[in-house]
Amino acid sequence: MSALHPVTVHFPIALLLVASLFTLIALRRNEPAWDTSAYHCLLVGWFAGIVAILSGTFDAWRQLSGPGGINDLGLINWVNGHAFSNIASLIVYGQALLRRRRRADILADPEARRSYLRLHAIGVALLLFGGWLGGRLVYEFGLGVAQ
Repeated sequence: MSALHPVTVHFPIALLLVASLFTLIALRRNEPAWDTSAYHCLLVGWFAGIVAILSGTFDAWRQLSGPGGINDLGLINWVNGHAFSNIASLIVYGQALLRRRRRADILADPEARRSYLRLHAIGVALLLFGGWLGGRLVYEFGLGVAQ
């Protein structure tokens, strides 16, 4: 049985990063279409992130505790770090999504905009770190790679 998680991670990573990029472009160019696109990327990316987390949880359970599971505590710590950072990024982006849903004009208010952009910055950092950890799990430790 092949791993499900690698198939499901690309869209949420791309969409959430693009949502942050489009938000910055919307601020720079002052064009509402960019903000609308950023919102839609944030919305779809967040829900795709839920799917990625569920598939990652299933794959981690299957590979680490299933039949012939891996008992390497160091590897389990890497998996936990990967999971924690990506769940944290989804929580942060979820907060940004809630704020944007409640206030469509969030970029117009300087104080609300600062906290909204801070959430995007933290989300990007967590997402990049979690993706880096996931890459290490695959390319350095061979987790999820057929032997």
